[in-house]
Amino acid sequence: MNRDLTIIYYSSNREVPEFETRIRNNILKVCGDLPIISVTQKPIDFGKNIVVGDVGASGFNMFRQVQIACKEATTKFVVSAEADCLYPPDYFTFIPEKDNVCYRNKNLYVMGQYRTYFYKKEEGATHAQVVGREFCLRTLDKLFEGGPNWSIKERNFPKERTHQKKEDVFGSDEIEFYETKNPIVQIKTSHSMRHYTHSDRIPRDELPYWGKGVDFRKKYYDIGFRH
Repeated sequence: MNRDLTIIYYSSNREVPEFETRIRNNILKVCGDLPIISVTQKPIDFGKNIVVGDVGASGFNMFRQVQIACKEATTKFVVSAEADCLYPPDYFTFIPEKDNVCYRNKNLYVMGQYRTYFYKKEEGATHAQVVGREFCLRTLDKLFEGGPNWSIKERNFPKERTHQKKEDVFGSDEIEFYETKNPIVQIKTSHSMRHYTHSDRIPRDELPYWGKGVDFRKKYYDIGFRH
């Protein structure tokens, strides 16, 4: 396995613990021997775990946790992993050509709260990206300049950064797209910070690697609705 890559896992720990454990177990199953840095708001047993405390769920705090993970990692590239996403093995084998670009995976799907099928999210997302560690740190350091350590007010960071006015952490000229053979699936539960996400509205009953939506939901998903 290429040692130029570290998995950075970040979570506000708002999901049902058993559900999030299934997400982490899937990562361990498919990631090979890649190092893992996890930055979470509650202690977990997952790679090198850094606990920041109950700072609250927001875009600002999520990217602050990403920043902490990047500082702790030592590899050239970091690959994102979030607490509501299931990843195939080939997601953890992609190594970018350039270290000054964010590479986002277009083979990305979503399963909603009350559905047994999948929608495609072709524009990519932060939970399915590989980026040069130092480039990511420089970008975040600039965005956070003059800001607080933590903020629950800046839910849609970096949009609320009045001196930045950015829609995305990375500029459009800093993002390139790639596509794994097998899809990534984001799961939207009733506990996530955002219950909905943009996607097409074409239902797929089955996906390569993951199988039928009905079986997928039983295996990974329904536990996420326990209270």
